Amino acid sequence: MDLYQLLGVRRTASAAELRRAFQKHARRLHPALNPGDPIARQRFEEMSRAFEVLSDPQRRASYDRGEVRPAPRPAVPDVGFAGFDFSAEVQAGGVGFHQIFEGVLAAGVAVPGAPARGEDLEQSARISFDEAFHGAVRRLHLVRLAACPSCAGSGDVPMAPQPCEGCAGAGQVRARRGRMIFTRPCRECGSTGVLSRRPCDRCAGEGRSMQTEWAEVAIPAGVREGGRIRLAGQGNAGRRGGPAGDFTLVIHVEPHPLYRRQDDDLHCEVPVTMTEAALGAHVEVPTPDGPVVIEMPAGTQTGQRFRLRKRGMPRPDGPGRGDLYVEARVWVPAVRDDESRELLREFERRNRHDPRRDLLPRAPERARAR
Repeated sequence: MDLYQLLGVRRTASAAELRRAFQKHARRLHPALNPGDPIARQRFEEMSRAFEVLSDPQRRASYDRGEVRPAPRPAVPDVGFAGFDFSAEVQAGGVGFHQIFEGVLAAGVAVPGAPARGEDLEQSARISFDEAFHGAVRRLHLVRLAACPSCAGSGDVPMAPQPCEGCAGAGQVRARRGRMIFTRPCRECGSTGVLSRRPCDRCAGEGRSMQTEWAEVAIPAGVREGGRIRLAGQGNAGRRGGPAGDFTLVIHVEPHPLYRRQDDDLHCEVPVTMTEAALGAHVEVPTPDGPVVIEMPAGTQTGQRFRLRKRGMPRPDGPGRGDLYVEARVWVPAVRDDESRELLREFERRNRHDPRRDLLPRAPERARAR
């Protein structure tokens, strides 16, 4: 059966909604409240397994993706009813049923000091355009929480056995709700009544301590601005032996003075002389791989683009490369002598053309407009 339907919640339910739904069913189906009822016990175990999966963000995500991983059969919170206490009067405004069982049953759901996943870490690095084009290796100085060497990440170290102070060696602790008395296993000793381990002094029982180390990160060729390189398990170590978090390196690429990047394509502007643009020419243009000669036809205009296939950036997510687009910019020199001016006027007389002819209305049309 679907785990969300089993708990009676939506698939978008929050962690608090999941917890409330589980506690609602636990107050109704808990074996301590239904002694000798195997159906209630089975239903409670199913609810516990569903809550075990959905309360863990990673296992819940795997379940939502269809990657069903069977949850270990959880131990039923051994909360026993131990009778009534009539030695003291009940205060006015007595304890309700919700208050009686919420704290007792919730004790079996979350265990303090349980293993927990470590935090993810993130760092940024600036690289040049050439490093982004060819790829690079960066050596980073990491400051992270690693597994404590004194306790090997467990958070505890062995000690001589001694009676548990939390339960006075009984293995169980008693809790009272109003006149009702309940017993449950002692968390500190695991219901054994004896303590044989103590919290590690170096990490204060957390199982990890601050350390510094060096790490080399390979930056792939073609990485884009804001690209993220993830190193699984290189974040903070988990608490008390839990899985480590991830480390992410965020890449920032410095701009290039000539090339402008758009996805995996590159764009650049190349100046050409009036003679080259008018008569056509073979023009040498720069590319990231080195100079390449292209043919510009006669009559090339400013803004005209030429495409060089597979001369752009490498594709970081697959084989191949983008393209390089070269845009012509006709360069007009300053005329400083009379002979050059006369030559340009003669050229204009021989090649009459008004480039603004289509922008302005003709003279008769202007006259009618008046």
